[in-house]
Amino acid sequence: MQLGIIGLPGCGKTTVFNALTGSAASTGDFSGADRGPNLAVVKLPEPRLALLVKLHRPQKVTQVTVEYVDMGGLSGTADKEQQLGDAFLTAIRPVDALVHVVRNFPHPLHGPADPLQDFDRVETELIISDLIVVEKRLERIATDRKRGKKEDSQELRLLEECRKTLEEGRPLRSEAAIADAPSLRGYTFLSAKPVLVLVNQAEGGAGTVPPVRNAGAFPPVLEIVGKLEMELAQLPPEEAAEFMTELGVQGLARDRVIVASHELLNLLSFFTANEREVRAWNVRQGTPAVKAAGVVHSDMERGFIRAEVVPFADLDKAGSYAAAQKKGLVRLEGKEYLVQDGDVIFFRFHV
Repeated sequence: MQLGIIGLPGCGKTTVFNALTGSAASTGDFSGADRGPNLAVVKLPEPRLALLVKLHRPQKVTQVTVEYVDMGGLSGTADKEQQLGDAFLTAIRPVDALVHVVRNFPHPLHGPADPLQDFDRVETELIISDLIVVEKRLERIATDRKRGKKEDSQELRLLEECRKTLEEGRPLRSEAAIADAPSLRGYTFLSAKPVLVLVNQAEGGAGTVPPVRNAGAFPPVLEIVGKLEMELAQLPPEEAAEFMTELGVQGLARDRVIVASHELLNLLSFFTANEREVRAWNVRQGTPAVKAAGVVHSDMERGFIRAEVVPFADLDKAGSYAAAQKKGLVRLEGKEYLVQDGDVIFFRFHV
């Protein structure tokens, strides 16, 4: 899973990046467009792995990871002449989802807080960027048609729908049929990506969180006190726990962001386990067993025979895989079985 952190100058975007990753990237009031992105890979906590490690005593344990990309370059300018730079687009286009940081504290250079307006400014900038891509592609199709080249009718229809949606000022994610269209995936439209809004609050007091809109698909919203969370993330775990107790902080924002990101992307976790390796894997909800096997290894998908599945909760109650088998809790499933969160799976295959 790869998440891109975006926001206007002064919103505390890099502070939030440090809070989510435990990094110490330089913070300051600059767009960051003239530098490379801040990158960090974080292992996702998965307490269910502990039982599998106890049962198998593997040589290796592998957790699911999330890569955070923090890239400046947004200005909030609703102008086609102010196009997003290549560095920003190169860093952000590949990500699975966007974490949009909005400021909810007064800033000496950028003035009073207006998180909803800031959200709109960035949304508009992403929409215009996508509209430019669509218009250029439609112009190219028209030119090719004049030269006798036949266009892809489905692509043309979808691009026309994209243009209509974007010209109405709506992000492509508001139209699921467009955002999820396989023939448009290569465009990596920015406004089609799922978004999680992080409202960066001032220390010592929370402001007003942007209201959820009735029209359109407004993204989920979380609050974060970025500076405090950054300081906690950079402390040793024991000291961080002590400070959290003193401050009455129930849990770190990075854990809430991970949970929200999984929900945003409709992800679930399944496990494979043997004496060599115990590993957690992420797939989207609704993934059939044969495709989940392909996530583990392409040969498993190609030569899939069946999947031996035991839900983690059943394995935990049984105490061992052998006991789960004896109680009839281990099932044999075929290609079309939809993987469930917590499934422990052994894939049978032959190539």
